[in-house]
Amino acid sequence: MDSLINIGLNLTYLMIAFAALTAVGFGIKNMIQNTNNAKKTLCTAGGLVVIFVIAYLLASDAILESYKKHEITASTARQVGMGLITCYILTIGAISAILYAELLKEPLLKVYSFLLSKRSSK
Repeated sequence: MDSLINIGLNLTYLMIAFAALTAVGFGIKNMIQNTNNAKKTLCTAGGLVVIFVIAYLLASDAILESYKKHEITASTARQVGMGLITCYILTIGAISAILYAELLKEPLLKVYSFLLSKRSSK
């Protein structure tokens, strides 16, 4: 019975690896065909890497006394802190983008078009 479970798990791992490679392959193929989108994608990925680096530099490697029994290393503590700080930065960015789009973008466009119409009527 254990051998059937191992075969099923290995087959599942193989299918997941194939799906991941296929998804990455189609992404690379699409980037090669459309270079404008590739530039935008690479800039976005670069921005995400910058956020990761900033979060890593801000993260502390201090280990709480209660976690020492779990044999947590300073490196692990820093990686967890980096993940949390990255989550906070991306969450604040997403909320800011939503607030800008919903609250500020439309009124700013109305004010801008009003000012342009006043300027052109002179």
